[in-house]
Amino acid sequence: MGNNCTGQCAGCYKRDIEILKSEQHQVLSEKPYESLSRKSSKNYLQDAIPLGSKCEINTKPITKSVVDIVGDKSKKTKAIIKIQSQWRGYSVRKKVPFLNQVKTSVETEVSKTTGSYFERLGNEQKLKKLAKMYNGQWLGKERHGKGIQSWPDGAIYDGDWEHNKANGRGIFRHADKIEYEGQWKNSRACGFGIMRSPNGAYYEGEWENDLQHGYGKEKWADGSIYEGQYYRGLKHGKGKYIWKDTSYYEGDWQNNKIHGLGAYHWFDGRGYIGQWLNGMMNGHGEYSWSDGRKYVGEYQNDQKHGYGEYKWVDGKVFRGMWQKGVQHGEGVYVTVDGRTKKGLWQEGKLVQWLK
Repeated sequence: MGNNCTGQCAGCYKRDIEILKSEQHQVLSEKPYESLSRKSSKNYLQDAIPLGSKCEINTKPITKSVVDIVGDKSKKTKAIIKIQSQWRGYSVRKKVPFLNQVKTSVETEVSKTTGSYFERLGNEQKLKKLAKMYNGQWLGKERHGKGIQSWPDGAIYDGDWEHNKANGRGIFRHADKIEYEGQWKNSRACGFGIMRSPNGAYYEGEWENDLQHGYGKEKWADGSIYEGQYYRGLKHGKGKYIWKDTSYYEGDWQNNKIHGLGAYHWFDGRGYIGQWLNGMMNGHGEYSWSDGRKYVGEYQNDQKHGYGEYKWVDGKVFRGMWQKGVQHGEGVYVTVDGRTKKGLWQEGKLVQWLK
């Protein structure tokens, strides 16, 4: 269902490095608020730097960049993806397109569609041989009515026929044991039907021209489930996808990608509700943590970008501009006791206070 990036390309590698560094900086810079009377102005300025996303899993804080820890590039990429799968779920979400490449359009391992089998019935040279492998009703020289047709490779169709074509209801079992049971039109899956694979994967729903089309439910061997709308074999419209770790996304899809408005909930309690573009948080959204922290504002390519408001559990607030995941531009910092101070940030660091 298309060759989509799974997070391993050079562009994704570079972006992931930047995202990870941004998240590390925000986590490592977070300190509990203390009153001004007990702190120097230098410490106050440091604590005024907001802290973005803190890991909610029981892992030790990362004190070194993955680039410093790992040697060659291939190992760096694997390490980054592994860490991010714990931090923000990037790894899981990037695998969505990969999961969608599972053949669920009634295809064999050698990509032979059901149509290719039935086309042989019209081949004069093979018609005699195939006719001997048919047991059922005829109309003249055409299969018409109820009947069972076998093919030399072990494939079999058992169901309704009209003029040598599967029309009505029937079961088609491929040589590789993939099975489709449901409605047919002109020798193609069309209408309601169920596709089953020997590994336990299945699709149940509407079909058109051998492709999922309409509303359906799909389940993979690892336990992942999607239920929602399809268009010509692709997830498109409203739908809900649940991963094997119980993380789930519910909302809009376009061409097999999370796209539009929707909510993503991680297994550890984090959640994002807002706009998406090609599988990434993009536009206005609300990101929350299980301990009560929250960010409400603009996103671009999965990072805070534009105007946004970040709230801590103890009452601290930052309202201002963000760029590539960190504060960049003017902003207002609100202390626990409600005092406000306007400042200028650059690449996540406070440059100066403004009057």
